[in-house]
Amino acid sequence: MCLLVSLFLWVLVKLSREYYYTIDYRINFTHIPPAFMLVSASDSILIVNLRVQGTDFFTDKFLRRKTRTYDLDLSAIKVKQKGSEYNGFLLTDPIGYEISSQSRFQNSLLSTTPDTLYFQFERQKK
Repeated sequence: MCLLVSLFLWVLVKLSREYYYTIDYRINFTHIPPAFMLVSASDSILIVNLRVQGTDFFTDKFLRRKTRTYDLDLSAIKVKQKGSEYNGFLLTDPIGYEISSQSRFQNSLLSTTPDTLYFQFERQKK
């Protein structure tokens, strides 16, 4: 009986701590500007680093699906022409905050990797 009580108390202590947790999100690029076609992106995975409570860590790590996706809207991206290339970029911190605010890990974002996503576009032929 003492062993069960001590095990229960140990679990409670572990679950009350804060943990650093990393989640990978596969990015789906949506709403590409109408005059362009996306040729390449610097990354298709966004790594979100969070600070979470032990209960949230346990629930997310062991009870949630492993593959996470995020639909990234490119409609507002500014495409700039440089020579014959068309390029654009987005900072990922706002994306990380949006992901965090839509999950139960609100206000726990530490960082996102990479810090910037770069895109190369091609003009669509008419």
